[in-house]
Amino acid sequence: MSGSGEDRIETVIDTNVLEDIRDLMEDDFPDLVRRFLQDSADLLDQLDQGIARGDADSVHRAAHALKSSAAALGALALSDRAKHLETLGRSGVLAGAAAEAAAAHDQFVRVKESLEKRIKEG
Repeated sequence: MSGSGEDRIETVIDTNVLEDIRDLMEDDFPDLVRRFLQDSADLLDQLDQGIARGDADSVHRAAHALKSSAAALGALALSDRAKHLETLGRSGVLAGAAAEAAAAHDQFVRVKESLEKRIKEG
């Protein structure tokens, strides 16, 4: 990867999915993105809290919701991280969950930057 901003957007967000949603949502697209970002931040907090409490069911539920919403918006790497956390939560074994959650937080930062750039570009 060359490291340019456009390459980074391609890596973080499936632009085909995002453009399809943008075309469908039209003027409501920025609101959808803002809602996704807020909901995702809340779900990541729920994941952290569930991991801290050792509450595998809570981890499973939050990760499942994050996985689905991230995939729907084209944030496939974030969705994959959430899928792994969902699997850990479902299994009831949270070994490695904190590290995976940290990676999901990092990926979310990249997704947020990319989506905010898209909104500013119009």
